[in-house]
Amino acid sequence: MRLFLLVACTVALNLPTSSALLWGQSASTSVQDSLDNLRIARTTRIAALIPGGGQIANRKYWKAPLVWGGVAWCISTIDYNQKALRAARTTLIELEESDPATIPNYGTVLQSARSEEAFYRRNRDLSWFALLGVHALSVLDAHVDANLLTFDVSENLALLIRPVTAIPSPTLCAPGLVIRWHLAERNFAKLELSRLTPLAF
Repeated sequence: MRLFLLVACTVALNLPTSSALLWGQSASTSVQDSLDNLRIARTTRIAALIPGGGQIANRKYWKAPLVWGGVAWCISTIDYNQKALRAARTTLIELEESDPATIPNYGTVLQSARSEEAFYRRNRDLSWFALLGVHALSVLDAHVDANLLTFDVSENLALLIRPVTAIPSPTLCAPGLVIRWHLAERNFAKLELSRLTPLAF
Protein backbone atom coordinates (compact mmCIF):
# COMPACT_ATOMS: atom_id res chain seq x y z
CA MET A 1 0.00 0.00 0.00
CA ARG A 2 2.82 2.42 0.87
CA LEU A 3 4.56 1.61 -2.40
CA PHE A 4 1.38 2.35 -4.31
CA LEU A 5 0.94 5.71 -2.55
CA LEU A 6 4.58 6.58 -3.19
CA VAL A 7 4.28 5.82 -6.89
CA ALA A 8 0.98 7.73 -7.13
CA CYS A 9 2.45 10.81 -5.42
CA THR A 10 5.54 10.70 -7.65
CA VAL A 11 3.43 10.52 -10.79
CA ALA A 12 1.11 13.28 -9.56
CA LEU A 13 4.01 15.61 -8.80
CA ASN A 14 5.48 15.09 -12.25
CA LEU A 15 2.24 15.53 -14.17
CA PRO A 16 1.78 18.78 -16.08
CA THR A 17 -0.39 21.33 -14.31
CA SER A 18 -2.40 22.22 -17.38
CA SER A 19 -5.46 20.07 -18.05
CA ALA A 20 -4.84 20.45 -21.78
CA LEU A 21 -1.40 18.94 -21.38
CA LEU A 22 -2.76 16.26 -19.08
CA TRP A 23 -5.05 14.97 -21.82
CA GLY A 24 -2.41 14.98 -24.50
CA GLN A 25 -3.35 18.33 -26.04
CA SER A 26 -0.89 20.95 -27.13
CA ALA A 27 -1.21 24.61 -26.22
CA SER A 28 -2.33 25.48 -29.74
CA THR A 29 -5.02 22.79 -29.60
CA SER A 30 -6.29 24.18 -26.30
CA VAL A 31 -6.44 27.69 -27.78
CA GLN A 32 -8.28 26.36 -30.83
CA ASP A 33 -10.79 24.60 -28.58
CA SER A 34 -11.37 27.83 -26.65
CA LEU A 35 -11.96 29.73 -29.89
CA ASP A 36 -14.38 27.04 -31.04
CA ASN A 37 -16.28 27.28 -27.75
CA LEU A 38 -16.53 31.07 -28.13
CA ARG A 39 -17.78 30.69 -31.70
CA ILE A 40 -20.39 28.12 -30.63
CA ALA A 41 -21.61 30.36 -27.79
CA ARG A 42 -21.79 33.39 -30.12
CA THR A 43 -23.75 31.44 -32.74
CA THR A 44 -26.20 30.17 -30.13
CA ARG A 45 -26.78 33.71 -28.80
CA ILE A 46 -27.37 35.02 -32.32
CA ALA A 47 -29.85 32.21 -33.00
CA ALA A 48 -31.69 32.97 -29.76
CA LEU A 49 -31.98 36.68 -30.53
CA ILE A 50 -32.60 36.58 -34.30
CA PRO A 51 -34.66 33.76 -35.88
CA GLY A 52 -32.53 32.25 -38.64
CA GLY A 53 -29.46 34.20 -37.57
CA GLY A 54 -27.71 31.12 -36.23
CA GLN A 55 -28.20 29.31 -39.54
CA ILE A 56 -26.67 32.26 -41.40
CA ALA A 57 -23.76 32.40 -38.93
CA ASN A 58 -23.13 28.70 -39.63
CA ARG A 59 -23.31 29.42 -43.39
CA LYS A 60 -26.24 27.04 -43.77
CA TYR A 61 -28.12 29.64 -45.77
CA TRP A 62 -30.76 27.24 -47.09
CA LYS A 63 -32.02 26.61 -43.55
CA ALA A 64 -32.79 30.26 -42.79
CA PRO A 65 -35.86 30.46 -45.11
CA LEU A 66 -37.22 27.32 -43.46
CA VAL A 67 -36.98 29.01 -40.06
CA TRP A 68 -38.52 32.21 -41.38
CA GLY A 69 -41.31 30.26 -43.06
CA GLY A 70 -42.11 28.40 -39.85
CA VAL A 71 -42.14 31.62 -37.83
CA ALA A 72 -44.31 33.38 -40.45
CA TRP A 73 -46.77 30.49 -40.52
CA CYS A 74 -47.07 30.47 -36.73
CA ILE A 75 -47.59 34.24 -36.62
CA SER A 76 -50.27 34.05 -39.33
CA THR A 77 -52.15 31.29 -37.46
CA ILE A 78 -51.93 33.31 -34.25
CA ASP A 79 -53.38 36.34 -36.05
CA TYR A 80 -56.16 34.32 -37.71
CA ASN A 81 -57.20 32.56 -34.50
CA GLN A 82 -57.06 35.81 -32.53
CA LYS A 83 -59.43 37.53 -34.99
CA ALA A 84 -61.76 34.53 -35.03
CA LEU A 85 -61.68 34.43 -31.23
CA ARG A 86 -62.70 38.09 -31.02
CA ALA A 87 -65.60 37.48 -33.39
CA ALA A 88 -66.69 34.37 -31.47
CA ARG A 89 -66.55 36.24 -28.15
CA THR A 90 -68.59 39.11 -29.56
CA THR A 91 -71.25 36.65 -30.77
CA LEU A 92 -71.23 34.85 -27.41
CA ILE A 93 -71.63 38.11 -25.47
CA GLU A 94 -74.52 39.17 -27.71
CA LEU A 95 -76.23 35.82 -27.19
CA GLU A 96 -75.78 35.93 -23.41
CA GLU A 97 -77.18 39.48 -23.23
CA SER A 98 -80.14 38.80 -25.57
CA ASP A 99 -83.61 37.58 -24.62
CA PRO A 100 -83.77 33.77 -24.88
CA ALA A 101 -87.44 33.95 -25.95
CA THR A 102 -86.55 35.78 -29.16
CA ILE A 103 -84.04 33.15 -30.33
CA PRO A 104 -85.25 29.68 -31.39
CA ASN A 105 -83.24 26.80 -29.90
CA TYR A 106 -81.45 29.27 -27.63
CA GLY A 107 -79.69 26.60 -25.55
CA THR A 108 -78.23 24.85 -28.61
CA VAL A 109 -77.11 28.12 -30.21
CA LEU A 110 -75.53 29.29 -26.95
CA GLN A 111 -73.67 26.01 -26.49
CA SER A 112 -72.43 26.16 -30.08
CA ALA A 113 -71.15 29.72 -29.56
CA ARG A 114 -69.33 28.70 -26.39
CA SER A 115 -67.73 25.71 -28.16
CA GLU A 116 -66.62 27.97 -31.02
CA GLU A 117 -65.05 30.46 -28.58
CA ALA A 118 -63.21 27.66 -26.75
CA PHE A 119 -62.04 26.18 -30.08
CA TYR A 120 -60.41 29.39 -31.33
CA ARG A 121 -58.94 30.17 -27.91
CA ARG A 122 -57.30 26.72 -27.81
CA ASN A 123 -55.98 27.08 -31.37
CA ARG A 124 -54.55 30.50 -30.57
CA ASP A 125 -52.71 29.13 -27.54
CA LEU A 126 -51.41 26.17 -29.54
CA SER A 127 -50.15 28.57 -32.22
CA TRP A 128 -48.14 30.43 -29.58
CA PHE A 129 -46.62 27.14 -28.39
CA ALA A 130 -45.85 26.22 -32.02
CA LEU A 131 -44.03 29.55 -32.46
CA LEU A 132 -41.94 28.91 -29.34
CA GLY A 133 -41.23 25.36 -30.56
CA VAL A 134 -40.07 26.53 -34.00
CA HIS A 135 -37.76 29.09 -32.40
CA ALA A 136 -36.38 26.56 -29.91
CA LEU A 137 -35.71 24.05 -32.71
CA SER A 138 -33.92 26.71 -34.77
CA VAL A 139 -31.68 27.56 -31.80
CA LEU A 140 -30.97 23.86 -31.20
CA ASP A 141 -30.21 23.30 -34.89
CA ALA A 142 -27.80 26.27 -34.95
CA HIS A 143 -26.06 25.06 -31.79
CA VAL A 144 -25.62 21.51 -33.13
CA ASP A 145 -24.40 22.76 -36.51
CA ALA A 146 -21.89 25.05 -34.78
CA ASN A 147 -20.54 22.06 -32.86
CA LEU A 148 -20.28 19.93 -36.00
CA LEU A 149 -18.49 22.55 -38.12
CA THR A 150 -15.08 21.35 -36.91
CA PHE A 151 -16.04 17.68 -36.95
CA ASP A 152 -13.93 15.73 -39.44
CA VAL A 153 -16.20 13.88 -41.86
CA SER A 154 -13.47 12.87 -44.28
CA GLU A 155 -12.46 9.26 -44.88
CA ASN A 156 -9.06 9.84 -43.27
CA LEU A 157 -9.25 7.98 -39.96
CA ALA A 158 -5.49 8.04 -39.33
CA LEU A 159 -4.40 7.53 -35.74
CA LEU A 160 -0.99 8.51 -34.44
CA ILE A 161 0.32 6.81 -31.29
CA ARG A 162 3.78 7.73 -30.00
CA PRO A 163 5.54 6.89 -26.74
CA VAL A 164 6.87 10.02 -25.03
CA THR A 165 8.60 10.71 -21.75
CA ALA A 166 6.88 12.34 -18.81
CA ILE A 167 7.14 16.09 -18.29
CA PRO A 168 8.91 18.00 -16.75
CA SER A 169 11.61 15.42 -15.99
CA PRO A 170 12.89 13.66 -19.13
CA THR A 171 14.57 11.03 -16.99
CA LEU A 172 11.33 9.87 -15.37
CA CYS A 173 9.44 7.46 -17.61
CA ALA A 174 5.87 6.40 -16.96
CA PRO A 175 3.39 4.35 -18.95
CA GLY A 176 1.45 6.72 -21.19
CA LEU A 177 -0.64 6.91 -24.31
CA VAL A 178 -1.17 9.83 -26.69
CA ILE A 179 -4.08 9.73 -29.11
CA ARG A 180 -4.50 12.51 -31.69
CA TRP A 181 -7.35 12.42 -34.18
CA HIS A 182 -6.59 14.07 -37.49
CA LEU A 183 -8.71 17.20 -38.05
CA ALA A 184 -9.54 18.46 -41.50
CA GLU A 185 -7.62 21.73 -41.22
CA ARG A 186 -4.49 20.18 -39.65
CA ASN A 187 -1.69 18.30 -41.38
CA PHE A 188 -0.64 15.09 -39.69
CA ALA A 189 2.73 15.10 -41.40
CA LYS A 190 3.68 18.38 -39.73
CA LEU A 191 2.79 17.19 -36.25
CA GLU A 192 5.84 17.62 -34.06
CA LEU A 193 6.81 15.33 -31.26
CA SER A 194 7.41 18.36 -29.04
CA ARG A 195 3.71 19.18 -29.24
CA LEU A 196 2.68 15.82 -27.84
CA THR A 197 2.54 15.11 -24.14
CA PRO A 198 1.76 11.85 -22.38
CA LEU A 199 -1.28 10.81 -20.45
CA ALA A 200 0.44 9.17 -17.50
CA PHE A 201 -1.27 6.55 -15.38
